[in-house]
This record gives sequence, C-alpha cells and structure tokens, in this order.
Amino acid sequence: MRPSEVRDRVLSDHRHLSERLDRIEGLARGVLDDREPLPSTLRSEAEALLDRLAIHMAWEDLHLVPILRAADSWGDVRTDRFAEEHREQRELLGYVLRQLHDLDRPEDVVAGNVLDLVALLRADIVAEESVFLDERVVRDDPVVIDLLSS
Repeated sequence: MRPSEVRDRVLSDHRHLSERLDRIEGLARGVLDDREPLPSTLRSEAEALLDRLAIHMAWEDLHLVPILRAADSWGDVRTDRFAEEHREQRELLGYVLRQLHDLDRPEDVVAGNVLDLVALLRADIVAEESVFLDERVVRDDPVVIDLLSS
C-alpha cells in the first residue's frame, strides 16, 4: 500500500470516528442536561467506539508506523512519540470501558467521563493529522516506497 493510500485510509477512519463521537456526545449530554437515565444506547455506542478505536490503532501500528519510520531522519523519534500516544490512548480506553461495565457507577459520572473521552479523542485526531499525517511526512516518495517494499 502506498503511503498516500495509508494516509487517505487513516483520514477516512478519522472522519467516521468523528461522526461516532458526535453521536456519543449527544447521548452523554442528554444524560447530563436532562438528567435522563443513562441509555443503553450510550453504553453500546461507547463500547462500539472503543472497539473501533482499538482496530483503528492496530491498523495504524501495522501500516502507518513503517511509513513514519522510513519518511526521514526523524523516523525513530516520530514513531516513538506515536507509540507513546497510542499507549496512553489504550490506557484511557481501558479505563472508560471498565467504567461503562460498572453498573454501580453513577450515570452522570459515566456520562461526564464519556464527554471527557470525546474531547480528548477529538484533540488527538487533530494532533495526529497535523503531526503524523502531514503530506510532507506521509508521501509517495520513491525512497520511502522502496524501503517499505524491501
């Protein structure tokens, strides 16, 4: 897969994830604003989001990381930073998932934590796109393509 195709796929995933974040945010705000009971749809949507994020990050690790490493002399530094961000995201996702499964946790706390997660994920998407998906880094450079195919 060419670097530009990987970049396009990640950006497409980010758009789909952002749509899910919008839905989940609306559900969580409904719990906090209206003091409605935590709808089962919020739990199921949030769990589906966490599953999708795990798949997305694994795909990035498999396909994007080699491109980041081969892009230039900053590759190792860039991939170390990328790996650290994914590690932190996985820890956060695990924490939120445990809360979603804890039926004794107050609903407004769960909804608030889901909103915090949504805000953090949106910020992470923006940062990832500006730092790791910049067209000057993820590009169809013949040297990079040659390194990836060897």
